[in-house]
Amino acid sequence: MPERLGVVFVHGFLSSSATWSPMLRLIETDADLGLVDPHTFEYPSPPVSLNPLRRIPDINDIADSLRTYLTHLCGGHSGIVLVTHSQGGLVVQRMLARTLAAGRGPELARIRRIVLFACPNSGSDLALLLRRGGLWRHPQERELRPFDQAISDAHRIVVNQIIHATAVTAATCPISVVAYAGERDGVVTPVSARSVFPEVGVLPGDHFSIIKPDSHGQRSYVALKRHLKEALSMTEVPAPRPSGERLAPTTRSARVTAAAYRALVDRLLAVPRMAEPAFREQVYDLLPPVIVHQLRRDTAARVELFSLVRSFEHYRHLAPGHSLASALETLVPDHPTVADVIDALYGAGLYDPGDDRGGRLQDELT
Repeated sequence: MPERLGVVFVHGFLSSSATWSPMLRLIETDADLGLVDPHTFEYPSPPVSLNPLRRIPDINDIADSLRTYLTHLCGGHSGIVLVTHSQGGLVVQRMLARTLAAGRGPELARIRRIVLFACPNSGSDLALLLRRGGLWRHPQERELRPFDQAISDAHRIVVNQIIHATAVTAATCPISVVAYAGERDGVVTPVSARSVFPEVGVLPGDHFSIIKPDSHGQRSYVALKRHLKEALSMTEVPAPRPSGERLAPTTRSARVTAAAYRALVDRLLAVPRMAEPAFREQVYDLLPPVIVHQLRRDTAARVELFSLVRSFEHYRHLAPGHSLASALETLVPDHPTVADVIDALYGAGLYDPGDDRGGRLQDELT
């Protein structure tokens, strides 16, 4: 029996699931999408709450609610696509980031694609002075302001540990994300909507009409239909990599492949606290100084760590792989992710358990 695809639509700020009605009507009357099961995720986003016994949820609350919804109400689907409008894209990104932070990356493996319509990845400055200076206090509105730290942190995790991931691990899960901007959107600029996502586009319409196509031939519907059909054609969902799985080693003289570097960075990112700059500084303090000098500092952990491990190849004589392994074993003792990193170092030809040069060099440095 053909597999059915669950498609979950997530609305935006001050909106409701009713905003998806035009899109849902077209899907229901499209014979090509007969295997698609649409679902709408509803969350409270009223302008104000007049009931003293009720509060308006913030984005963390909504993200956790979405994760619960996907687990219990969409648990029957082995493949899922998430489609969002405006703030809904921030909710999904926060859900992804919080799931990875909890070490539950495999829970995300059945998400085959994420489609963002007019998502304010960098915030929205529409009427910003009035929003900041008025009496209105809304927990969701505060995070829609430009350069909100929580939004930026979640976005960075999605880029580093979702889009550029190569394996399903506790802290990574590769998922395709496509971001669309509205060509006449005065609420979320195209720069904010596209952000740094590698797969982007611009569609006709303003902030609201972009998700309200009036025919099967309208461009926003055509774009979404293409992504749904591609998701339907995916027959395999990436399987989680078992902890402790050995990687085939390269020879010590061979050039380390880009795939080996990516696998090593994936496993480094799974180490507890590795996304924290202060923790990485502790790790770097235990590496040969010349290695650390090669780093070009960046706020994104993945880019920084990739720069770090790329420099290892040029300084093999200093046994940097041994130093890194020793640093992690000291700072995060007995954690399985550290064993995974050491295994990746071994697979990249940057670590030999029978070679004690790293220990000798560390003694000389200290």
